[in-house]
Amino acid sequence: MLSVINHKDKVYQDKNFEAYVKVLSIEKNFYAIYTGYEDGSFYELINLNIDKKLKEVYKARELDRWVLIKIDGNNINKKEITLYDEDLNRTAKRVEENSYNPTKRPWYEMAISSGNRAIKTAPYKFSHIDSFGITFSKELSGSKNVVSVDFLIEDFKNIFKDNINQETMDMFLFKKDGTIISSITKDDDLLASFFEKNKDLEKFENANIVNVKDKKYIVQIEKLNNSENDDYIILFADYKKIIAPYFSQTFNLILSLFIVCLMMIPLIIYFSKIIVAPIFKLVQESKKIKDRKYDSISKVDSSILEVSILSNAFLDMSKSIYEYQQSLEEKVEQRTKELNIKNEELFKLSITDKLTGLYNRVKLDSVLQENMSLSLRYGNIFSVIIIDIDFFKKINDNFGHQVGDDVLKECSYILSKNIRNVDTLGRWGGEEFLVVCPETLKNGAKDLAIKLNKAIKLHKFSTYPHSVTISVGVASCSVKDLNYDDIISNADKALYEAKNNGRDRVEVF
Repeated sequence: MLSVINHKDKVYQDKNFEAYVKVLSIEKNFYAIYTGYEDGSFYELINLNIDKKLKEVYKARELDRWVLIKIDGNNINKKEITLYDEDLNRTAKRVEENSYNPTKRPWYEMAISSGNRAIKTAPYKFSHIDSFGITFSKELSGSKNVVSVDFLIEDFKNIFKDNINQETMDMFLFKKDGTIISSITKDDDLLASFFEKNKDLEKFENANIVNVKDKKYIVQIEKLNNSENDDYIILFADYKKIIAPYFSQTFNLILSLFIVCLMMIPLIIYFSKIIVAPIFKLVQESKKIKDRKYDSISKVDSSILEVSILSNAFLDMSKSIYEYQQSLEEKVEQRTKELNIKNEELFKLSITDKLTGLYNRVKLDSVLQENMSLSLRYGNIFSVIIIDIDFFKKINDNFGHQVGDDVLKECSYILSKNIRNVDTLGRWGGEEFLVVCPETLKNGAKDLAIKLNKAIKLHKFSTYPHSVTISVGVASCSVKDLNYDDIISNADKALYEAKNNGRDRVEVF
């Protein structure tokens, strides 16, 4: 996901800041997100709350939450460190000497040589905190720039030390070659001694009893699925210490059972005559509760007061369960409806531009990919229209951003009212809009573009006193186009031609 939303060009790196903050806020085990650039530039955001030691390392205050590290490839001997609080207010900024070159780091080299595939490193210990982690990296679309995430693995000892008996058990986190990553043990040589006679790890997927260093152990190995199929956990349980308590408990239990049986024989004979029959009847009635046959439950008559009380309790309980079940089903149904409504609202927010109410870049990418797939599979023709508001910067500079926002919203409304039902309109970015026209040839898209151009030009804006014009670029897919980026590029070229030819016009690629 980061490789999609990340701006791959260095000049736009500051636009990644809020996206990095959101990801680190949501994913509590993410330590840092950063991008290394081909020229040696570097852009990293670190979550200071991941470890108290980080605030000492970066000279942060108690209220500081984020640290942003920037290295400019044109001045690689310096690095800029900026601190931010929880509300993203800058609290400090300084420049320090730098010896770090991202292009020489393993994560950068592995990502560049991976063929544009995401890679992850083996677990390693972080330099600034006492924890292990993994780095995930991916090259940004052939740009020789790499985005990475440091993923924090919770400390092995903290996870397991409270869940095993350290007097009787030893545990190791290790690689397939026997390298120990972490351990909870009193005998550091135990794992090496085990490997001397046991090479087949799959044999120990289920617990086995083995002799290691003249001592009997119960051993089980579990492969970790979150690694490169190379990491394992092994548990050694001291056989004698584990089994010893059970021998004593078993003897005491057998003796107790024998005494109880001797005492119960006369009582069993007596109560079997008086209680067994009504209790058996109660059992039958209780099964009706289990089977939800509440309307067929009847009272059990007995000369024993306790049995009668129990029977009445069964009747009351069955009635309460039935009423509660009905109430619960109604609540579940209501909550399900409310949840579905909220899910629909969240989905709409995820694909909608907040200012204009149009589809955002995420939705437009999805629609473009869908149309491109249909084109490649069935030969369907579709067109795209890129629209740019002429001299929009002057509107913002001369009349303020509020008027600029009003112009964007009213343009969005006009465009949405003049496209066809089958077309998809969205905000492509800034003052640019994109229309995807399925099953539409180039001439049809051009006619629609001219219509949109006229509609904007004739509109009287509520807060902007002048008329607004737009430049429009049109392009259609062809047999040479293998992805929608090619079509967007062609439409961009047509848009630039419209601007170069005087603006307020439609050009077709």
